[in-house]
Amino acid sequence: MIKRFLKYLFFTVGIFLLFISCERDDICPASTPTTPFLIIEFFDVAEDDQNKNVQGLSYIAENSTDTIALGTTDSIALPLNTNQNTTQFQLLSNTGDEEFENTDTITFIYEIGEVFVNRACGFKAVFRDLSAIRSIEDPASNNWIRSIRTEQLNVENEQNTHVFILH
Repeated sequence: MIKRFLKYLFFTVGIFLLFISCERDDICPASTPTTPFLIIEFFDVAEDDQNKNVQGLSYIAENSTDTIALGTTDSIALPLNTNQNTTQFQLLSNTGDEEFENTDTITFIYEIGEVFVNRACGFKAVFRDLSAIRSIEDPASNNWIRSIRTEQLNVENEQNTHVFILH
């Protein structure tokens, strides 16, 4: 009788331990913040506290031939490269208008860090010490971007604007 009771007790304890050691599936919810995009706002060069739409805005990422059309807007979100410390974009205004289309190239330079989000989502990249440089291939060209200001040195979320572009 005691042997039967001990067998039952060990079996019950074993099943109990098996169930408490199991964990729920780790699924990263879509609402969890992941690697942030770089947020850029466009401002009027004459009145630098006034947002100004860019007509026919589009961009081409480095090492790509695909033009991403955004339309008329006063802000954009761009993905930064997590495999190297620079990302380059060609920003086009008046896309599709042969007479007025204008392209400027901007290089973003940064340090990449990692932040642990949680076990389900793993790590996300953050970008620190951000700076932006506009390339001037031809000084005689009519660049549409007049000035670039880095407002946030660290790109850790998408709630803040990181870069202001005056045009």
